[in-house]
Amino acid sequence: MIDDPTFQKYAAITLAAVSAAWLIWRAWTKRKKPGCGGGVGCPTDEFKKKLKR
Repeated sequence: MIDDPTFQKYAAITLAAVSAAWLIWRAWTKRKKPGCGGGVGCPTDEFKKKLKR
């Protein structure tokens, strides 16, 4: 079964399709912004804007 060229062809196509779908999904999903996750005393963006004034 595994030595069958047809099986290998379909297995390779399936693996490539799943990999491509996973990469596309990762690229399109909303990513978290790096930085403070909250609750640890980091200054907020509003506070930072007030400091600049």
